Amino acid sequence: MRHFSSKWYEKIHPNGKKFVRTWLQYSNKKDSLFCFCCLLFSTTKTNDFSEISKGFCDWKKLNPRIPEHENSNEHQRCYSDRKILEKNLKEGKTLDSDLQRVISGEMKKRRDILKVIVDAVFFCAKNNLALRGTTEDIGQQNSGIFLSLIKLISHYYLLVAEHIASIKAKKTTTSYFSP
Repeated sequence: MRHFSSKWYEKIHPNGKKFVRTWLQYSNKKDSLFCFCCLLFSTTKTNDFSEISKGFCDWKKLNPRIPEHENSNEHQRCYSDRKILEKNLKEGKTLDSDLQRVISGEMKKRRDILKVIVDAVFFCAKNNLALRGTTEDIGQQNSGIFLSLIKLISHYYLLVAEHIASIKAKKTTTSYFSP
């Protein structure tokens, strides 16, 4: 009839201050306790708190085992690694942070290009102008009002000019200018 009590999430120091055990995780499904830090960073997996398949569920021995685990060298190392990871995530110093910045920059660039294209389509529609001419190549004679308007915008907006250049050089497959 024993079970886990939420009072174990708090540790009370001898001076009376309460400390929240953020590393302690309880699974209702498995009716077990886990150490979040050790699940992520432990290399040994020698204790019940770090075994994902089992967890700790011996409720009779909970009192000595939580403090033992909390004071173990392995847990201290894993807890420190978790804090370092949290700090690096907040500061954007993870392995993929550079990749995320490149992806975000590319997304912003594509959105800006699409805004120009949508504005050009709206301009043509508002003024009841045909979009297409007899050729689909931008910059060619008879390319139509839409592509001519995009070419005109590219003279004043460097991002659109770069996009047109990459299309002509066949560096990109997505042009946003197709029929």
